[in-house]
Amino acid sequence: MYTNRISYVAIYHGKHVLNKLKNLPVDISYISEKQHYAVLYFDKSNEEMIIKQMKNVKGLKHFGPSQTYDQELNF
Repeated sequence: MYTNRISYVAIYHGKHVLNKLKNLPVDISYISEKQHYAVLYFDKSNEEMIIKQMKNVKGLKHFGPSQTYDQELNF
């Protein structure tokens, strides 16, 4: 069984944002504390719901699909 997953990069300001991201239904694969960004993975079927939740997180500067994401790849 394959799961369609999508990768997003979230640029944040402040460490309190990481605690809020950990409460979302996402898998955080990498956190750069020096450059203030995190790489997130989640199911593509939940994309709209998670984007709505991420818009409400204060301190989150920008988020969008990762440039390394390959839509042809399923895992």
